[in-house]
Amino acid sequence: MPRRTRITDAGYYHVMSRGVERCNVYLEDEDYRLFLDILVEVFKKYNIVLHSYYLYDDIHFWIVAKYIEGNPIKAKMITSVSEYKYQSFFQWKFKKEYLNLIKKSKIFEMTLHEYEEFISTEMKSDISDTVFATPKLVKKNGKMKILQKRLEIFFEYDRDINPNTNLKSAFEYGYSKVDIAEFLKISHTAVSKIL
Repeated sequence: MPRRTRITDAGYYHVMSRGVERCNVYLEDEDYRLFLDILVEVFKKYNIVLHSYYLYDDIHFWIVAKYIEGNPIKAKMITSVSEYKYQSFFQWKFKKEYLNLIKKSKIFEMTLHEYEEFISTEMKSDISDTVFATPKLVKKNGKMKILQKRLEIFFEYDRDINPNTNLKSAFEYGYSKVDIAEFLKISHTAVSKIL
């Protein structure tokens, strides 16, 4: 089966892996430690910055960090974010040995208390839908293009003042008429007329 186009632009990436048939990957403490030790070596070798055992903008980053830190609770493995020792927040809160993995992370823009409060609150499901909508790969004029900007950014400040200008900018950037029509809750025909 052909591999999907890889994203090679600089930015924030959420990387995850899952065991075959959803089997556990880590069975003992030694498994976790081995993975983290390998991660330390790989990050040194390739000069990678890890932010949270963790897009292309700050909003995306913070939502993904919240999503990742909250996964052990969602999976009913723990009841509080400070209980799970194999995640970045635990390393920070208790100053553990793998804290260096995240030493350059943006999470330190918050205080420890602020971050704990932020990741402890429930995340609305529609927020995660927004996060994973970008980056978007599209094919335009026979070429693949990565859309880093979320569609709502084009209408963020003056949605009602310059809707036609914003609509044209979004289309020129690479969003389809269908995407724009659905976002603005107007017909495809109306989008076509404006363009």
